[in-house]
Amino acid sequence: MASAVPKWTPTAPTTFDLPWADILTVDLSLYDSPAGYRAKLVETVSTALERDGFFYVTGHGIDQALLDRQFDLAQLAFDAVPLKEKEEHRAPIAEKGSFMGYKLQKWWEIKGGVRDRIEHYNFYLGHIDPTERHPKALRPYVEEVKAFIEESRQKVLRKILSLVDAVLGLQEGHLWSLHQTAEGLTGEDVFRYMIYDPLTEAESTITNGVMLNGHTDFNSVSILVSQPIAALQVLMPDNVWRYVKHRDGALVINIGDQLSFMSGGVLKGTMHRVVRPPPDQAHLRRLGVFHFAHFLRGTSLGLLPGEKIRTRGHRVFGEEVPTAEQWEQTRIKSYGRKELIKGEEYDVEIIAGLQIRHYH
Repeated sequence: MASAVPKWTPTAPTTFDLPWADILTVDLSLYDSPAGYRAKLVETVSTALERDGFFYVTGHGIDQALLDRQFDLAQLAFDAVPLKEKEEHRAPIAEKGSFMGYKLQKWWEIKGGVRDRIEHYNFYLGHIDPTERHPKALRPYVEEVKAFIEESRQKVLRKILSLVDAVLGLQEGHLWSLHQTAEGLTGEDVFRYMIYDPLTEAESTITNGVMLNGHTDFNSVSILVSQPIAALQVLMPDNVWRYVKHRDGALVINIGDQLSFMSGGVLKGTMHRVVRPPPDQAHLRRLGVFHFAHFLRGTSLGLLPGEKIRTRGHRVFGEEVPTAEQWEQTRIKSYGRKELIKGEEYDVEIIAGLQIRHYH
Protein backbone atom coordinates (compact mmCIF):
# COMPACT_ATOMS: atom_id res chain seq x y z
CA MET A 1 0.00 0.00 0.00
CA ALA A 2 2.86 2.39 0.80
CA SER A 3 4.22 2.19 -2.75
CA ALA A 4 0.95 3.68 -4.07
CA VAL A 5 1.67 7.01 -2.37
CA PRO A 6 3.97 9.38 -4.32
CA LYS A 7 6.94 10.62 -2.31
CA TRP A 8 7.04 14.22 -1.16
CA THR A 9 10.28 15.91 -2.18
CA PRO A 10 11.21 18.75 0.17
CA THR A 11 12.86 21.81 -1.32
CA ALA A 12 16.25 23.03 -0.20
CA PRO A 13 16.24 25.58 2.64
CA THR A 14 16.44 29.22 1.59
CA THR A 15 19.86 30.73 0.94
CA PHE A 16 18.65 34.14 2.11
CA ASP A 17 19.87 35.49 5.44
CA LEU A 18 16.58 36.30 7.12
CA PRO A 19 15.88 37.76 10.57
CA TRP A 20 15.58 34.46 12.44
CA ALA A 21 13.77 34.10 15.76
CA ASP A 22 15.97 33.08 18.68
CA ILE A 23 13.84 30.13 19.76
CA LEU A 24 14.98 27.77 22.51
CA THR A 25 15.33 23.99 22.09
CA VAL A 26 13.99 21.24 24.36
CA ASP A 27 15.78 17.91 23.90
CA LEU A 28 13.24 15.28 24.97
CA SER A 29 15.89 12.56 24.89
CA LEU A 30 16.86 13.99 28.32
CA TYR A 31 13.33 13.64 29.70
CA ASP A 32 14.03 10.43 31.62
CA SER A 33 17.56 11.47 32.61
CA PRO A 34 18.60 12.24 36.21
CA ALA A 35 16.76 14.99 38.06
CA GLY A 36 19.27 17.69 37.20
CA TYR A 37 18.69 17.28 33.46
CA ARG A 38 14.92 17.23 33.97
CA ALA A 39 15.19 20.50 35.93
CA LYS A 40 17.05 22.08 33.01
CA LEU A 41 14.28 21.02 30.63
CA VAL A 42 11.68 22.58 32.92
CA GLU A 43 13.72 25.77 33.07
CA THR A 44 13.98 25.89 29.27
CA VAL A 45 10.24 25.32 28.80
CA SER A 46 9.50 27.97 31.43
CA THR A 47 11.69 30.56 29.71
CA ALA A 48 10.37 29.70 26.26
CA LEU A 49 6.67 29.80 27.16
CA GLU A 50 6.87 32.87 29.37
CA ARG A 51 9.09 34.80 26.96
CA ASP A 52 8.43 33.60 23.38
CA GLY A 53 5.56 31.11 23.45
CA PHE A 54 7.44 28.90 20.96
CA PHE A 55 10.22 26.32 21.20
CA TYR A 56 11.80 23.52 19.18
CA VAL A 57 11.63 19.89 20.29
CA THR A 58 14.39 17.49 19.32
CA GLY A 59 15.15 14.00 20.61
CA HIS A 60 11.42 13.17 20.50
CA GLY A 61 11.87 9.61 19.31
CA ILE A 62 9.62 9.82 16.25
CA ASP A 63 11.52 8.33 13.33
CA GLN A 64 12.33 10.66 10.42
CA ALA A 65 10.77 8.20 8.00
CA LEU A 66 7.45 8.53 9.83
CA LEU A 67 7.63 12.32 9.67
CA ASP A 68 8.41 12.17 5.93
CA ARG A 69 5.54 9.72 5.45
CA GLN A 70 3.07 12.28 6.79
CA PHE A 71 4.19 14.74 4.12
CA ASP A 72 3.64 12.01 1.49
CA LEU A 73 0.08 11.57 2.76
CA ALA A 74 -0.45 15.32 3.00
CA GLN A 75 0.48 15.68 -0.65
CA LEU A 76 -1.96 12.87 -1.47
CA ALA A 77 -4.79 14.65 0.37
CA PHE A 78 -4.51 17.63 -1.99
CA ASP A 79 -3.35 16.09 -5.29
CA ALA A 80 -5.27 12.79 -5.37
CA VAL A 81 -8.73 14.06 -4.39
CA PRO A 82 -10.77 15.85 -7.11
CA LEU A 83 -12.33 19.21 -6.28
CA LYS A 84 -15.84 17.77 -6.50
CA GLU A 85 -15.00 15.18 -3.83
CA LYS A 86 -13.31 17.85 -1.70
CA GLU A 87 -16.52 19.85 -1.87
CA GLU A 88 -18.41 16.77 -0.62
CA HIS A 89 -16.02 16.64 2.35
CA ARG A 90 -16.04 20.36 3.06
CA ALA A 91 -15.70 21.15 6.79
CA PRO A 92 -18.80 22.67 8.49
CA ILE A 93 -16.85 25.74 9.57
CA ALA A 94 -19.65 28.31 9.63
CA GLU A 95 -22.36 25.83 10.61
CA LYS A 96 -20.69 24.00 13.51
CA GLY A 97 -17.38 25.71 14.15
CA SER A 98 -15.61 22.52 13.08
CA PHE A 99 -12.63 21.94 10.79
CA MET A 100 -13.50 18.26 10.20
CA GLY A 101 -12.81 17.84 6.49
CA TYR A 102 -11.49 20.32 3.92
CA LYS A 103 -11.12 24.04 4.26
CA LEU A 104 -10.83 25.12 0.64
CA GLN A 105 -9.16 28.23 -0.73
CA LYS A 106 -10.62 31.73 -0.44
CA TRP A 107 -12.64 31.10 2.74
CA TRP A 108 -10.81 33.76 4.79
CA GLU A 109 -10.14 37.38 3.95
CA ILE A 110 -6.55 38.48 4.44
CA LYS A 111 -6.78 42.19 3.64
CA GLY A 112 -8.38 44.59 1.18
CA GLY A 113 -10.62 41.97 -0.40
CA VAL A 114 -7.75 39.52 -0.98
CA ARG A 115 -8.78 36.03 0.10
CA ASP A 116 -6.53 33.20 1.20
CA ARG A 117 -4.86 30.63 -1.05
CA ILE A 118 -4.75 28.04 1.71
CA GLU A 119 -6.25 24.59 1.68
CA HIS A 120 -6.24 22.20 4.59
CA TYR A 121 -7.58 18.78 5.44
CA ASN A 122 -8.32 17.74 9.01
CA PHE A 123 -8.53 14.43 10.83
CA TYR A 124 -10.16 14.34 14.28
CA LEU A 125 -9.14 11.99 17.05
CA GLY A 126 -11.57 9.38 18.35
CA HIS A 127 -14.88 7.73 17.49
CA ILE A 128 -16.29 10.89 15.94
CA ASP A 129 -14.02 10.39 12.91
CA PRO A 130 -14.67 6.97 11.28
CA THR A 131 -12.73 5.81 8.23
CA GLU A 132 -15.72 6.12 5.90
CA ARG A 133 -15.92 9.85 6.67
CA HIS A 134 -12.74 10.47 4.63
CA PRO A 135 -12.27 10.82 0.86
CA LYS A 136 -11.58 7.57 -1.00
CA ALA A 137 -7.87 8.25 -1.64
CA LEU A 138 -7.20 8.66 2.10
CA ARG A 139 -9.31 5.83 3.51
CA PRO A 140 -6.56 3.17 3.28
CA TYR A 141 -4.33 5.38 5.43
CA VAL A 142 -6.69 6.65 8.12
CA GLU A 143 -5.59 4.11 10.73
CA GLU A 144 -1.96 4.88 9.91
CA VAL A 145 -2.57 8.57 10.45
CA LYS A 146 -4.33 7.96 13.75
CA ALA A 147 -1.43 5.75 14.89
CA PHE A 148 0.88 8.67 14.15
CA ILE A 149 -1.35 11.02 16.17
CA GLU A 150 -1.16 8.62 19.11
CA GLU A 151 2.63 8.45 18.81
CA SER A 152 2.76 12.25 18.80
CA ARG A 153 0.54 12.34 21.90
CA GLN A 154 2.62 9.83 23.86
CA LYS A 155 6.14 10.78 22.79
CA VAL A 156 5.69 14.55 22.62
CA LEU A 157 2.44 15.97 24.00
CA ARG A 158 2.37 13.96 27.22
CA LYS A 159 5.98 14.83 28.04
CA ILE A 160 5.57 18.51 27.18
CA LEU A 161 2.47 18.74 29.38
CA SER A 162 4.39 17.13 32.23
CA LEU A 163 7.13 19.75 31.91
CA VAL A 164 4.48 22.49 31.86
CA ASP A 165 2.99 20.98 35.03
CA ALA A 166 6.34 21.58 36.68
CA VAL A 167 6.57 25.12 35.28
CA LEU A 168 3.18 26.04 36.76
CA GLY A 169 3.55 24.17 40.05
CA LEU A 170 0.86 21.60 39.20
CA GLN A 171 0.83 18.00 40.29
CA GLU A 172 2.57 15.88 37.65
CA GLY A 173 0.03 14.50 35.21
CA HIS A 174 -2.57 17.20 35.89
CA LEU A 175 -2.60 18.71 32.39
CA TRP A 176 -2.51 15.27 30.75
CA SER A 177 -5.58 14.31 32.80
CA LEU A 178 -7.38 17.22 31.11
CA HIS A 179 -6.45 15.78 27.70
CA GLN A 180 -7.14 12.10 28.38
CA THR A 181 -9.02 10.26 31.10
CA ALA A 182 -7.79 7.13 32.89
CA GLU A 183 -10.34 5.20 30.80
CA GLY A 184 -8.77 6.47 27.57
CA LEU A 185 -11.31 9.15 26.59
CA THR A 186 -9.42 11.90 24.77
CA GLY A 187 -9.87 15.46 23.71
CA GLU A 188 -10.83 15.90 20.05
CA ASP A 189 -7.33 16.59 18.73
CA VAL A 190 -7.10 17.93 15.18
CA PHE A 191 -4.43 16.56 12.85
CA ARG A 192 -3.97 18.78 9.82
CA TYR A 193 -2.41 18.69 6.39
CA MET A 194 -2.11 22.22 5.00
CA ILE A 195 -0.91 23.65 1.70
CA TYR A 196 -0.32 27.24 0.62
CA ASP A 197 -0.41 28.21 -3.03
CA PRO A 198 1.66 31.32 -3.83
CA LEU A 199 -0.01 34.70 -3.80
CA THR A 200 -0.01 36.64 -7.05
CA GLU A 201 2.15 39.76 -7.23
CA ALA A 202 -0.97 41.93 -7.07
CA GLU A 203 -2.33 40.09 -4.03
CA SER A 204 1.01 40.22 -2.27
CA THR A 205 1.20 43.98 -2.80
CA ILE A 206 -2.18 44.49 -1.13
CA THR A 207 -1.44 42.19 1.84
CA ASN A 208 2.20 43.30 2.22
CA GLY A 209 3.19 39.69 1.60
CA VAL A 210 1.01 38.26 4.38
CA MET A 211 -0.55 34.90 3.45
CA LEU A 212 -2.18 34.14 6.84
CA ASN A 213 -2.82 36.96 9.29
CA GLY A 214 -1.14 37.07 12.69
CA HIS A 215 -3.12 35.06 15.23
CA THR A 216 -2.88 32.90 18.31
CA ASP A 217 -3.94 29.27 18.07
CA PHE A 218 -7.36 28.36 19.49
CA ASN A 219 -6.45 25.11 21.28
CA SER A 220 -4.14 23.96 24.12
CA VAL A 221 -0.82 22.88 22.56
CA SER A 222 0.20 22.94 18.89
CA ILE A 223 2.87 20.72 17.31
CA LEU A 224 4.25 21.58 13.86
CA VAL A 225 6.65 19.37 11.91
CA SER A 226 9.45 21.63 10.72
CA GLN A 227 9.61 22.05 6.93
CA PRO A 228 12.09 23.99 4.77
CA ILE A 229 10.03 26.80 3.19
CA ALA A 230 10.70 29.93 5.25
CA ALA A 231 7.35 31.64 5.78
CA LEU A 232 6.31 31.20 9.43
CA GLN A 233 6.97 34.29 11.54
CA VAL A 234 6.65 34.82 15.29
CA LEU A 235 6.02 38.18 16.96
CA MET A 236 8.91 38.28 19.41
CA PRO A 237 8.97 40.13 22.77
CA ASP A 238 10.52 43.23 21.14
CA ASN A 239 7.41 43.44 18.89
CA VAL A 240 9.38 42.44 15.78
CA TRP A 241 8.27 39.68 13.42
CA ARG A 242 11.02 37.08 12.91
CA TYR A 243 11.18 33.87 10.90
CA VAL A 244 11.14 30.38 12.41
CA LYS A 245 14.16 28.60 10.94
CA HIS A 246 13.85 25.07 9.60
CA ARG A 247 15.56 22.29 11.53
CA ASP A 248 15.60 18.80 10.06
CA GLY A 249 13.57 16.37 12.15
CA ALA A 250 12.56 18.99 14.70
CA LEU A 251 9.08 19.83 15.91
CA VAL A 252 7.94 23.37 16.66
CA ILE A 253 5.76 23.72 19.75
CA ASN A 254 3.55 26.59 20.85
CA ILE A 255 0.63 26.96 23.24
CA GLY A 256 -2.76 28.23 22.22
CA ASP A 257 -5.38 30.50 23.76
CA GLN A 258 -6.82 27.88 26.07
CA LEU A 259 -3.70 26.94 28.01
CA SER A 260 -2.63 30.58 28.10
CA PHE A 261 -5.99 31.59 29.63
CA MET A 262 -5.89 28.75 32.16
CA SER A 263 -2.40 29.84 33.23
CA GLY A 264 -3.71 33.33 33.94
CA GLY A 265 -1.44 34.71 31.23
CA VAL A 266 1.72 33.26 32.79
CA LEU A 267 2.22 31.18 29.64
CA LYS A 268 2.29 33.15 26.42
CA GLY A 269 -0.01 32.41 23.53
CA THR A 270 2.22 33.93 20.88
CA MET A 271 1.15 35.72 17.73
CA HIS A 272 2.37 34.06 14.57
CA ARG A 273 1.63 34.50 10.89
CA VAL A 274 2.65 33.16 7.47
CA VAL A 275 4.19 35.47 4.89
CA ARG A 276 5.41 35.14 1.34
CA PRO A 277 8.65 33.13 1.32
CA PRO A 278 11.96 34.67 0.16
CA PRO A 279 12.60 34.95 -3.61
CA ASP A 280 14.21 31.51 -3.99
CA GLN A 281 11.08 29.87 -2.54
CA ALA A 282 8.29 32.34 -3.37
CA HIS A 283 7.05 30.29 -6.34
CA LEU A 284 6.67 27.06 -4.37
CA ARG A 285 3.65 25.47 -2.73
CA ARG A 286 4.20 25.17 1.02
CA LEU A 287 3.11 21.88 2.58
CA GLY A 288 2.60 21.54 6.34
CA VAL A 289 1.79 18.88 8.94
CA PHE A 290 0.24 19.91 12.28
CA HIS A 291 -1.11 18.32 15.47
CA PHE A 292 -3.44 20.55 17.48
CA ALA A 293 -4.05 19.06 20.93
CA HIS A 294 -7.39 19.70 22.67
CA PHE A 295 -8.68 19.50 26.20
CA LEU A 296 -11.48 17.09 27.03
CA ARG A 297 -14.94 18.36 26.17
CA GLY A 298 -16.45 20.37 29.01
CA THR A 299 -13.09 21.55 30.38
CA SER A 300 -13.51 25.03 31.85
CA LEU A 301 -11.04 27.70 30.80
CA GLY A 302 -10.92 29.00 34.36
CA LEU A 303 -7.62 29.24 36.21
CA LEU A 304 -5.57 26.14 36.97
CA PRO A 305 -4.55 25.57 40.62
CA GLY A 306 -0.76 25.97 40.16
CA GLU A 307 1.31 27.98 42.62
CA LYS A 308 2.83 30.19 39.94
CA ILE A 309 -0.64 31.01 38.63
CA ARG A 310 -1.80 32.04 42.13
CA THR A 311 1.16 34.36 42.59
CA ARG A 312 1.73 35.70 39.08
CA GLY A 313 -1.41 35.02 37.05
CA HIS A 314 -4.62 36.97 36.68
CA ARG A 315 -8.27 36.12 36.11
CA VAL A 316 -8.94 36.25 32.38
CA PHE A 317 -12.72 35.93 32.14
CA GLY A 318 -15.56 37.50 34.09
CA GLU A 319 -18.39 35.52 35.66
CA GLU A 320 -19.09 33.46 32.51
CA VAL A 321 -16.11 31.24 31.72
CA PRO A 322 -16.32 29.36 28.41
CA THR A 323 -15.46 25.70 28.01
CA ALA A 324 -12.66 24.63 25.71
CA GLU A 325 -15.01 23.59 22.90
CA GLN A 326 -17.11 26.76 23.19
CA TRP A 327 -13.99 28.87 22.70
CA GLU A 328 -12.74 26.73 19.84
CA GLN A 329 -16.06 26.73 17.97
CA THR A 330 -16.50 30.49 18.33
CA ARG A 331 -13.03 31.22 17.00
CA ILE A 332 -13.37 28.78 14.09
CA LYS A 333 -16.71 30.28 13.02
CA SER A 334 -15.56 33.90 13.10
CA TYR A 335 -11.91 33.71 12.02
CA GLY A 336 -11.32 35.50 8.73
CA ARG A 337 -15.06 36.04 8.24
CA LYS A 338 -16.24 38.50 10.86
CA GLU A 339 -16.24 42.28 10.52
CA LEU A 340 -13.44 43.52 12.80
CA ILE A 341 -12.57 46.78 14.51
CA LYS A 342 -9.94 48.10 12.12
CA GLY A 343 -6.52 49.25 13.27
CA GLU A 344 -3.23 50.22 11.64
CA GLU A 345 -1.13 47.32 12.98
CA TYR A 346 -3.92 44.87 13.81
CA ASP A 347 -7.69 44.53 13.81
CA VAL A 348 -9.69 43.60 16.91
CA GLU A 349 -12.45 41.07 17.52
CA ILE A 350 -14.39 40.85 20.80
CA ILE A 351 -15.05 37.30 22.08
CA ALA A 352 -16.34 36.57 25.61
CA GLY A 353 -15.33 40.08 26.63
CA LEU A 354 -11.73 39.70 25.41
CA GLN A 355 -10.04 41.71 22.69
CA ILE A 356 -8.60 39.26 20.16
CA ARG A 357 -5.99 40.74 17.86
CA HIS A 358 -5.63 39.88 14.18
CA TYR A 359 -2.32 41.27 12.91
CA HIS A 360 -1.90 42.37 9.31
